[in-house]
Amino acid sequence: MNIRVLPLDRIGASVADEIAEVVAAKPDVLIAWTTGNTPLRTGIYRELIAREQSGAADLSSCWFVNPDEQLGIPREHEESYHAYMKRHFFDHINHPEERRFIPDGMADRPEDECERMERFIEARGGIDYQLVGLGINGHVCFIEPAPSLPARSFVTPIADVNRQLYAPLFGGRLEDVPTAAVTFGWGTVMRSRRIILVAVGREKAEIVARALRGPITTECPATVLQLHPNVEVVLDEAAAELYLQAEAESAARREGRSEAAGEPAR
Repeated sequence: MNIRVLPLDRIGASVADEIAEVVAAKPDVLIAWTTGNTPLRTGIYRELIAREQSGAADLSSCWFVNPDEQLGIPREHEESYHAYMKRHFFDHINHPEERRFIPDGMADRPEDECERMERFIEARGGIDYQLVGLGINGHVCFIEPAPSLPARSFVTPIADVNRQLYAPLFGGRLEDVPTAAVTFGWGTVMRSRRIILVAVGREKAEIVARALRGPITTECPATVLQLHPNVEVVLDEAAAELYLQAEAESAARREGRSEAAGEPAR
């Protein structure tokens, strides 16, 4: 993993510049997006919109896919991910709707919606670039902790800890928060040619350290990204704090062992 720590106010511009370079190199690139607070706090979408509107980036030929949608709410619902992406990104750029895929939360058979998403990706030769956030319980996309994880897109229960976090968005009524979602499978994620994980805020520090340094386990799905050959992690100082502390302590222990063995410290 390539891990970068940046001031919070520089992350959006840095990631947007990287995406603009990807698009310039391959105008019909397939990019997988993410929702949640991270793109808004960092300004990733806002920065990319600014580049598109100024002519510094042309997104009209790109293909876009969103990995997940909550089940049981229509696209017009304010908290659907379809509405989120339109509100924060698609309504502000020049991009034809037929070149994007966001699962339908009201599909009669969500399993068929999963297959439609897989076929959309496969028809475009796979995901070139995937932007992901990091859930407080280590989920990526909506791949929640579980004893095992499907390879292809699937219907997943939404963990209680996340439903409680989302409750304020649904008027504070936990019973109104969806209990399931469509999301990518781990094979879908791992076949992406390039992945960038962005996490910010002190509340993410513990799960960041676990995701980047902990043992690989499906009970913390983000740890599986350690196995991907092309992952970039972008953190602000607050989210990186415990990871950097653990790295420094490990380096000090290695140095101590080397000195005890009479080897020169490295």
